[in-house]
Amino acid sequence: MDIMEAIESIGFDCVGSCSTEGLEVREEVREMCASGRCQVYGKSWACPPNCGDLPYFDAFIHDKATCYVVQTVGEMEDSFDFEAMMDAEHLQKERVLELHKLLQEVAPEARILSSGTCTLCKPCAFPDEPCRFPDRAMVSMEAAGLVVSDVCTLAGIPYNHGNLTIAYSSCVLI
Repeated sequence: MDIMEAIESIGFDCVGSCSTEGLEVREEVREMCASGRCQVYGKSWACPPNCGDLPYFDAFIHDKATCYVVQTVGEMEDSFDFEAMMDAEHLQKERVLELHKLLQEVAPEARILSSGTCTLCKPCAFPDEPCRFPDRAMVSMEAAGLVVSDVCTLAGIPYNHGNLTIAYSSCVLI
């Protein structure tokens, strides 16, 4: 099984790929994290400023040649259908964890940047104890300084799949 077969076996709704050369780690994305938009900044081992600095992620990303973007797309009844949004996010996280496990066998050198904050432990052990699952915890694309819509464009897939849809994107670097 190669990496694409592994990705396709999970059942993501949309998959694209691009070279990592075009991926740009941006300070302004981290600034959005710090502004409190997602309310997890400084509260998790997998979120800024605790997950690593931008030079680390620039090297982390550009150490690999290819970026595969994997998406779960959910359909909503209306623009306030938070249940559908949470269901799609949960499904994406499940799929990414399954992919992570599979890639350990198929391509152990692969690295994943997830969608949203790590949700393995509720609550996160931060700041009182070390991360309980450092081998499974994943940092988000945004925490790594990536603009998700830009990465989707480079990978040749839509960021927005149309009215009354929500897409959660993660990437595999290899």
